[in-house]
Amino acid sequence: MKIVVLGAGAMGSVFGARLHLGGAEVTLLDVNEAHIAAVRETGLSVALDEGTQVLDIPIMRPEVFVDPSDLILLFTKIFHTDAALQTIRRHLNSTPVLSLQNGIGNVERIARHLPMERILIGMTMTPAEFIAPGKVASYGPATTQFHAADGQHRQLLDDIAAAMRAGGIDAAIDPDIQAAIWEKAAFNCAMNGLCALSNATPGAIGASEAGRTLAFEVADEAVSVARASGVAADPDKVRALMRHAFAQHVFHEASMLQDRKAGRRTEIDALNGAVSETAARLGIATPANNTIARLVRLFEDAKDWMTHHQSKA
Repeated sequence: MKIVVLGAGAMGSVFGARLHLGGAEVTLLDVNEAHIAAVRETGLSVALDEGTQVLDIPIMRPEVFVDPSDLILLFTKIFHTDAALQTIRRHLNSTPVLSLQNGIGNVERIARHLPMERILIGMTMTPAEFIAPGKVASYGPATTQFHAADGQHRQLLDDIAAAMRAGGIDAAIDPDIQAAIWEKAAFNCAMNGLCALSNATPGAIGASEAGRTLAFEVADEAVSVARASGVAADPDKVRALMRHAFAQHVFHEASMLQDRKAGRRTEIDALNGAVSETAARLGIATPANNTIARLVRLFEDAKDWMTHHQSKA
């Protein structure tokens, strides 16, 4: 398969590397000039459980990509979705898009750019870290679930799953993908939000009684909102994922913590913020998610305010 990875940050680069190792013809698209230069000069260094490899994978800015492909794998931050798809709009006339992005509402964002029958949606629990330009790492199982947004099974789904499995990704075609997406969102609302606010890793959150209690409370609220929305999310699955993270991803830096430490915008609006907004429409109280969302936004607003006013001082 010819697969284009749109958004070659930590997760996009890890997936691109694994798909490349499995035999797919991969092209990475990104706007990080330092990352592009490093991959072009010395290759993409990817550290996996099976060892570190340096891979020769084409990488470029999205607007200069012209070759046809079988699939666009979307890994940009959710707030970059519209702009990213606009840069490759000439490819959207025929090429399907698979979003494995975090959060809630990705189908609706992508549907502004192409018809539902070419939108694929999924989630991945694959850990990924951006070490430096040209260097990424992923330790632990690479598990991914996906399906067509319109619920129709196609040969393309089987082809994608085969390409992923060839690269060591535990891929599953899941007809109940919305439940899996909400379960991961509930997990991320707890783990990403608390890690970002506490400057801690899952091991530290799990070792704290206060941390565990609050994490479960945040996740349970999100699951309740999913179920009220008609999605059969399973709270026991979410709690099992969290316990696994507490025990196995002890020192993993959650993406929202990485973003906050780097002074980047977070995906809070697609996680705790989206849960809070959906809950408000449904008349459900989500005090823990409301507070997490407000605190993370405070970090972002305060940084912007300080940067603006210090520049004038």
